[in-house]
Amino acid sequence: MTTSPQPMRRFALIATPVFLALAAANASALDAAQLLAKLTPSIYAVRAMGANNAPLASGSAVVIGPGQLVTACHVLAGARAIAVRRDNVSYDAMLDAPDVDRDLCLLRVANFNAPAVSVSAAAAPSFGQKVLAAASPEATGVVVLDGSVSGLRAGPDGKLDRIELTLDFPAAASGGGLFDETGRLVGILSARRAPGEKPKALPASWIAQIKERGAAAMASYRSSAPAPAAAAPVVDEAGAAPAGGESPRVGEVWRYELVDKLTRKRRDVVYRVDRVEGERITFNQGARVETLDGRVERISTPSGGEFDGASPPRGWVPVDVKPGARWKTSYKQAGTDMRTELTGEVTGESTITVPAGTFRVLRLAYKGYVARPFYGFSYGAPSSVPYTAVAWYAPELKRVVRFDASYASKYERVDESLVLAEHRFD
Repeated sequence: MTTSPQPMRRFALIATPVFLALAAANASALDAAQLLAKLTPSIYAVRAMGANNAPLASGSAVVIGPGQLVTACHVLAGARAIAVRRDNVSYDAMLDAPDVDRDLCLLRVANFNAPAVSVSAAAAPSFGQKVLAAASPEATGVVVLDGSVSGLRAGPDGKLDRIELTLDFPAAASGGGLFDETGRLVGILSARRAPGEKPKALPASWIAQIKERGAAAMASYRSSAPAPAAAAPVVDEAGAAPAGGESPRVGEVWRYELVDKLTRKRRDVVYRVDRVEGERITFNQGARVETLDGRVERISTPSGGEFDGASPPRGWVPVDVKPGARWKTSYKQAGTDMRTELTGEVTGESTITVPAGTFRVLRLAYKGYVARPFYGFSYGAPSSVPYTAVAWYAPELKRVVRFDASYASKYERVDESLVLAEHRFD
């Protein structure tokens, strides 16, 4: 429930073994206190929630305008609801504009008047420049760390891609701010990085482009590709692949319907091919990446419920899967502390009819457990919850055409189905 803003309290700097005290070499204690007081009212915690309002992930956000905050998109992965929090006050938030490719998202909060920070107009901070990281990992205060810029990395286009830092921070600080010594925002913290990659922040100069890039991404879903094709596939009783268009190609759309069996709610889940480069297929501006044989390479922003959120690292379908095959998989779900142990088996071969047509499929049944941290928090003993899932896989399409998953714990319950509704070429 959205709560009307209340007078801001000033939070003291949290001092734990994880966080460094604010003690910049060239700043006096008064300067440090002034910076802390200046930044604290503009730093909030973000909580992403899934089914039954169960917490999925925690992060931080920075106020950049009236009712507007910026955070890291991966914090919101799979969220069905978003809350912006401070101490015991919580505000409902909605996604205002996403730039998934750059991992920056804007949030909109009604009746929210926290002061905005000043965003630096500079394209990049200087190498070796002193910086401060401010975040609210647990919504109980603001932590501030000091450090410096250790590197400026360019992307494939030759422009600044990330700011490397000498300081480190936990995953729940993602979406927090990186500030210069005057309190101007120069970057957004991101804990999503490859093994061996240094702690980093995303350039604050990207913030002004989020809405434009987000609108362009949405428009691209409605744009037409050069080659025409039928609006929907014609699939024969043997489950033959749809004719009339080369697959995969830019503009190809796989539209599913996600059904919550508990609430009867339904929503569309669209996977649109944006790029085909060599053996790699990119969907939804990088939110999902597959190889040509249908295996999952990366899911950075899950949108298909448990099909995406609980997916094994290479997807639900093993390589060269055949009737009678059995296998085991153990993995940590991307972006969470959820440890999953599953046994999979191909229980048969048949045909299945879904809204998109009739297909020849292999039935892949999964049983096992998922160990979930206590109520979504990163501390406390995890509890193992029985987990079952079934995937109906059409080899000719290299695509799962239906996926069911269910589990129940003290805090949450999920029983959902993802069904292929349409395959088309825009």
